[in-house]
Amino acid sequence: MELENLMSAFAEKLGIEGVEVKDGTCSLTIDDIPMDFTESPDGLAVVGAAVIGEPPPEKREEFYEMLLRANTQLYGTQGIALGESPDTGEIILIGGLPFKGLEMEEFCKDLDEFVSKAEEWRETVENFRPAAEEAAVRDEEASQFSKFGGNGPGFMSV
Repeated sequence: MELENLMSAFAEKLGIEGVEVKDGTCSLTIDDIPMDFTESPDGLAVVGAAVIGEPPPEKREEFYEMLLRANTQLYGTQGIALGESPDTGEIILIGGLPFKGLEMEEFCKDLDEFVSKAEEWRETVENFRPAAEEAAVRDEEASQFSKFGGNGPGFMSV
């Protein structure tokens, strides 16, 4: 099966019209998540890439540590990798979806799981930003207390 037929069937299932493959890539936006699907060079899989957000300005080290742990433990990605786009700096979810020998229904199920993972990780990335910002404020407040020689409100250094 060729990419356009596969993606057209999947888009039809989702109620998306007008699917096109341009320069070997099918670009769709599903649930406000931009996704590109490209046939692998060996023709055995479709490689999907979804933009799931931007890294937070605060607590970047903790953020990237979370992504690396998810990749190495595969607990949160189910074999799909998280990374940073070298072109835009955005966080992407990327993975190969084999289609050689699969029935259309099974392939659509695999694509649906990819979309679900993209939605889950978009939420994780979005929720990390406020948590990182709150932690940065707490860190700043804590540093203010140390400037006055105390360990926090109501405590005195000895």
